[in-house]
Amino acid sequence: MIRKPGKHKVTNEAITANRRRLLNNDSPFAIKEAYVKLRTSLMFCMAKDKALPCTTFAITSAKPSEGKSLTAANIAISYAMLGKKVLLIDADMRKPTQRRLWKAELSTGLCDFLANIWQLEMMKVENLPLWLVCTGTIPPNPSELLSSDRMKQFIAECSKRYDYVIIDTPPINTVADAQIISTYVDGIVLVSKSGDTTADELNVAIAAVHRAGGNLCGVVLNDLNMKSVKYSYKYKYGDKYGYKYSYADPYEAQQHGN
Repeated sequence: MIRKPGKHKVTNEAITANRRRLLNNDSPFAIKEAYVKLRTSLMFCMAKDKALPCTTFAITSAKPSEGKSLTAANIAISYAMLGKKVLLIDADMRKPTQRRLWKAELSTGLCDFLANIWQLEMMKVENLPLWLVCTGTIPPNPSELLSSDRMKQFIAECSKRYDYVIIDTPPINTVADAQIISTYVDGIVLVSKSGDTTADELNVAIAAVHRAGGNLCGVVLNDLNMKSVKYSYKYKYGDKYGYKYSYADPYEAQQHGN
């Protein structure tokens, strides 16, 4: 009898694959440039009061396995590569990923801190001004912990101590956690997987952000096959003047995971 790989095994394989896709100096140019463009766009994104640029972001998706956790990690790395002091928080208490993604040896984390069980533990990423807070002990009541005054005060305090705070949250169409966190941060980034997320699912997610009063900074289209993308422009004036431009990037994006 042949047994299909268990869910846990598939998850571990996905984590291992994503670990290789964490942004670094040796990453393919197209990947690094994509995150530079994303980072630049976010730096120009204004908070709801329009007084200052956004510095605290919640990263979510419409549904699981759209690449939000890897995207959150790489946004944090991208800011840190600029020399900015960055805190990456795994607030996905349903299906935490960051601890395994970073191989963090942390036994406690955000849940233990919010429940007032243990002091906050964090990991410093080597060679970068980047710190990681993992979820810690998985609680039976994630929404209650996230909606607590302690969580709100924690985010507010982190925003004073770090240049940027990036929060990995659960899919917004699945549970209310991302909506709760959206009320504490300056902006929301929605990750959508190309060829997988439907227009209806994306519209429901966008509506959920707006319903919570969140500030949607944009949508990241993940896992896009750039070979199929072609831009062309043609301008012709009379019979004497013509211009044609076409572009196709040979790089195929390969981001997967949570």
